[in-house]
Amino acid sequence: MECEMCGKSIATRRHDVSGTVMNLGACCAKYGTPLDSPAPAGSKAAVTQNLERRATRMTSRSVYEGDTLDLVDDFGARIRKARERRGWSHEQLGNKVSARVPQLHKIEAGQLRPSDDLAKRMERELGITLLEKVDAGPAAVAGQNKKAGGKAGLTIGDLLKDAMDKK
Repeated sequence: MECEMCGKSIATRRHDVSGTVMNLGACCAKYGTPLDSPAPAGSKAAVTQNLERRATRMTSRSVYEGDTLDLVDDFGARIRKARERRGWSHEQLGNKVSARVPQLHKIEAGQLRPSDDLAKRMERELGITLLEKVDAGPAAVAGQNKKAGGKAGLTIGDLLKDAMDKK
């Protein structure tokens, strides 16, 4: 790398120099405040930084929180009817929603699910509803571990037992 202040070809780090972010070498680092300098290894600050990074990595998010959008079951028929109602060919619709003609044929036939982005573009151009909100509240899961009061979570063994009981 090259120091943006003196021009020397040396290792650089990002620094804030009077409100401007610059890549500075060790020789010019005194003119700015470091932006991404790690704490010295083994220090309390380094341990704290590592724990904070781990905490952000290790947080789990619930896939069941909030409302989610789901593609309607008859998406192909809805798209075909709306396209024909407007008198558009597959090429015209493809140009408007940035999709290829073979892709549109497969979507209309129900052989291919459109991506959420493409579905939103089609909704906007055709004036139809393809994505509906689904209430994804906590799912009722059969076969929870009853010995642990359901707190241990569902295991593969629990699923197999339920499947065998149903037969």
